[in-house]
Amino acid sequence: MYVIIIVSHITKQDKNCIWRGGNNIVPFYEIQPSDINVIHNYREIRFHAHLHKHIEILYVFEGGQHINIDGLTYEVKAGQAAVVFPDIVHHYYRNDVRSADGVLVICHPKIFGGVFPDISGLKPVSPVIEDVDEDAAYAFARIADCPSFSERLGWSLVIISKLLKKIKTDKDKHMPVESLVEKMVQYISMNFKQDISLDTLAEEFNVSKYYISHIFSNRIKINFRNYLALIRTEYAAGLIRTTDDSITNICLSAGFSSQRTFNRVFKQIYGMTPREYKNNINEFYKGNMT
Repeated sequence: MYVIIIVSHITKQDKNCIWRGGNNIVPFYEIQPSDINVIHNYREIRFHAHLHKHIEILYVFEGGQHINIDGLTYEVKAGQAAVVFPDIVHHYYRNDVRSADGVLVICHPKIFGGVFPDISGLKPVSPVIEDVDEDAAYAFARIADCPSFSERLGWSLVIISKLLKKIKTDKDKHMPVESLVEKMVQYISMNFKQDISLDTLAEEFNVSKYYISHIFSNRIKINFRNYLALIRTEYAAGLIRTTDDSITNICLSAGFSSQRTFNRVFKQIYGMTPREYKNNINEFYKGNMT
């Protein structure tokens, strides 16, 4: 039984690799519906690459859970925990489907007020805690299925107070972008159909285009051009699945300047051309209607 505690809050759309059918799609800045969110899982999970402004904690009761944090992979085993600090790209993955029992808890740090030290600008030296004590383990078990906000808050306080004592921190080498990452990906998600460039973002946010390029490479871990292409391709794939529009119109609607570029990028991501993708979708629906 594993517990994934995400002590965090989230906002939508970002980088590196979301898994869909083995293809790398775009990670995202995620938004949670409440200040504390708890999800009970019964197998090792797979969840897209994302980042947010909160602390995320994974605890495993039985079995294990694979997690990638800031580009490094870990397998969190029974009795261990992993802590993800704010604005760190991470995703959950599995090599095969295996049973496990776990809970995902997501909390916004503001609900704890000044109870805990300020961790902004810091990151764990090692995100995995191998010696979780009995009190914290008990709190994980209780929070897994408790429905009330006040109970979740109480158990979260116990968990964080116990784990923070075991975490050694170091200065986060990432630049202090704070909400800039979130603002940029939101801007791109709203304007990707237009002609966007590093110069466009630099003018919009009044920072150097080289600084923005550095953010994408080091924080979002994908260069700007590839990120924009992934956003556009995902949008185009959605249109192919849900409309009867022509491939040419979809290409232009998604913001691509040329059919050739669209075909090349689409095939890199989906392993087939847009036309082949459309034909496969049509065949799938025909097969399910007969």
